[in-house]
Amino acid sequence: MAFVDEFSQKARELAGAASEMAKEAAGNVKVTASILAEQREMDKNYRAIGEWYVSQLDGEVPAAVADLVAAVRLSQARIEELRASRQKEEAAFQEHKCPLCGTVSEGKFCPNCGAPMGE
Repeated sequence: MAFVDEFSQKARELAGAASEMAKEAAGNVKVTASILAEQREMDKNYRAIGEWYVSQLDGEVPAAVADLVAAVRLSQARIEELRASRQKEEAAFQEHKCPLCGTVSEGKFCPNCGAPMGE
């Protein structure tokens, strides 16, 4: 019977150690998640500072950031071009859409419902 009691005692000790290790690991996960959340918040704030700084630049740009500012402005111009292109595509799509059922077709009549496609 002493063997069973000793075995039970060892099992309780191991279970207690495992429980402590699990609590410690959970605490580490919480700290890591908190660190990552703070880093995301800090990155968001740095981005806001950068956007503000670039918006305030008129004329001469400091040499230390000239390449970065030029890249940002190039990206802004490209985004505007892409938006304009998308608007043209959407307008063209709407021109070829059936006024009754919404089917897109290049013909004079809708292939789905037979309605005139308009001019």
